Amino acid sequence: MRRDNTFWAMVDGRLPLPAAATLLGWRFQAHNETDRSVSVSFDASDALTNPLGQIHGGLLAAMLDDCMGPAIYVELPPDRIAVTVESKTVFIQAARPGRLFGYGRIEHWRGQLCFVSGRLSDGQGRMLATATATFRIGHLRWRGWRAPGPLVRHLLWRQLRKRAAVKAVTQG
Repeated sequence: MRRDNTFWAMVDGRLPLPAAATLLGWRFQAHNETDRSVSVSFDASDALTNPLGQIHGGLLAAMLDDCMGPAIYVELPPDRIAVTVESKTVFIQAARPGRLFGYGRIEHWRGQLCFVSGRLSDGQGRMLATATATFRIGHLRWRGWRAPGPLVRHLLWRQLRKRAAVKAVTQG
């Protein structure tokens, strides 16, 4: 397991979470190296609901993406990136605001393609939605150039710290 990449820096609190993860109430719970999976949770607020008071389906799909992507990112070197190229979501039952639990797992990894699955459940263990996705693994690029790991880390961390400082000023 790698702990030198940007994902772990965010989980450990050394870098801020992406804005989308914050909006969804994303929290890392655990990583299982044996089955290449992660467990996460979401604090789904009323701000994520549709007119019926249920969590909007598009936001459930985003949550599933934020279950599956981390299963890959826990293993990626700092100079690599995983991009969703295809995703299919199956909605099983309505989700209400509150704590939701997510699971993402690498099913197969071949070259630059990684196939993953995910699922969301509520606090009572009821399955809410499932998904499968294909991610393309590539080199992180900076202004069109393939960037080496240390440079990527420096530039990315600088950007994230800058964003966190701006956010602190606007909220403070």
